Amino acid sequence: MDYKIGLKRGTVVLEKHHQEWAEAFGVEKESLKNLLKNSVLDIQHIGSTSIPGLVAKPIIDMLMAVKSLEKVKNIRSLLESAGYEYRENGPNEDQVLFVKGPEELRTHYLHITELNSSVWQNDLAFRDYLRSHPKTVTEYENLKNDLASKYADKRGEYTSGKNTFIKSVLRLAELRRATLIASAGASTRLASSNLSDEEVDAINKSSGQK
Repeated sequence: MDYKIGLKRGTVVLEKHHQEWAEAFGVEKESLKNLLKNSVLDIQHIGSTSIPGLVAKPIIDMLMAVKSLEKVKNIRSLLESAGYEYRENGPNEDQVLFVKGPEELRTHYLHITELNSSVWQNDLAFRDYLRSHPKTVTEYENLKNDLASKYADKRGEYTSGKNTFIKSVLRLAELRRATLIASAGASTRLASSNLSDEEVDAINKSSGQK
């Protein structure tokens, strides 16, 4: 591994994007799946290290889906045996947070939530919107750099400073999702009519659905 991951707790240091972050996630994902077996429904790479081209703190954020948060107590000891630490002050009641690495060098955050919870949907919606909107990535990077210059040793303030931007992106992501659903519905209705495939295709193209 010719790059470093990990950062002192509470500090903010942004690095240029490394393609190897995705590889580091993949390695940890497989390790967790082998460790936790059927307790895991899905594991996704989230956060800024999952967005190509975006500066980020060198900490790998992972989102893991389970059937019920009540089951997390059954896997806590396994996670702790793999170097994870349970954080009682997790961000909210809809997820459980484990961290990996000592306070001087945190390397991974593992956010555990239920599949299709609001946490699951919002984290993936934010990531996917940025991955497909380079201009928004640039705007986010400018904000992150500005906040990092002000709050290098105050990660709480740095994080809070991103809230308004994140909420605005989630609104855009929801609008995009609603538009896609409406377009898909229109296509389905057209396809079920007596129009030929060529006529349906032409209508879709003219209405911007493709």
